[in-house]
Amino acid sequence: MSGYLIRAHFSRLLVFAVGLLLLAAQQPGSIATMAELPLGKQRFAVAVGGLSADSTTNWVRLGLYDFTDDGTVTERHWYWTQRGRTGGSYTEFVTTRCPPRECRVQTAAGYQSTGGSQTLEGTYVVDGHTLRITWEDDVALEEEWTLTKRAGSRLAALELVASDDGATHGFGYGSNAAWDARIPAAEIADFDHSRLVHRYHIWRTTPDRPDPHLDEGDGRRFRIQEWTVCDGGRCLGAESNTPTEYFISPADDPTEHRRDTLWHWPRGPADGRGEYRYIGKSHVKPMVQIVDDDGGFHGWVGVEASLNQTAPDQGAYGELGIFQIAG
Repeated sequence: MSGYLIRAHFSRLLVFAVGLLLLAAQQPGSIATMAELPLGKQRFAVAVGGLSADSTTNWVRLGLYDFTDDGTVTERHWYWTQRGRTGGSYTEFVTTRCPPRECRVQTAAGYQSTGGSQTLEGTYVVDGHTLRITWEDDVALEEEWTLTKRAGSRLAALELVASDDGATHGFGYGSNAAWDARIPAAEIADFDHSRLVHRYHIWRTTPDRPDPHLDEGDGRRFRIQEWTVCDGGRCLGAESNTPTEYFISPADDPTEHRRDTLWHWPRGPADGRGEYRYIGKSHVKPMVQIVDDDGGFHGWVGVEASLNQTAPDQGAYGELGIFQIAG
């Protein structure tokens, strides 16, 4: 082949290759535009809070983060704050024939419906084990997280490092499990709950300690280790030796989601007031199930939004914070 033909053939190949690159750059999700998912995970359940003992504007947010490989992220979240005190709301679930008293389960106001949620959109960048998210709100707000592999890389854990929106604490768990990959009550009851660690940051005032303070814990098991499936197969119940009544139910019906709620209240004060169910301030704790890539259960990440209504200007006897029961 002559030198002229070789050069002509090479030129045609070069033009063809450049054309392929230009075409790829125009395709969403192509190699030219793909971003690195956080440790390869698409969906994260995240609890975030702006919590300080001397603050009267504490807040918490429980969110579902969805990452895509084009570098964008969306969030659906539920938000509670001392600035807008709300009480509990009833779910559609009644616990029957399990250890605690028969009751219609409560959750924090708004969590019983997706209509009570808000959304955010933004972009993200992963740099090794650091995740940075920029939310495009009225003003761009950035979150920085540390990423850690868990459960043999079937899960990724998030730990908040810094935030522009006043968040002081945050953690979450992510995988590629769908948001409707719900773990049924019977499977949760059969699970070994000694594997789960209870970690929390809760702003709190109590009758024993009325001064506002931050109650924090890590490394211990949650106080309830044995759960019983209630009639209907969708709720769980337990009773502690204090005794305190504990309930877990889905937050919403139908149940094609991973949103749960934990509700508990002391039986002694109820009995002392002649009440079958305590109508004073109870503990309402929205949660999201942690599910790994293979569909395995790993507990919950959640928030507490138990704000007393009797003295909102003083914040008397309330709890607001984030927690995880995870492992």
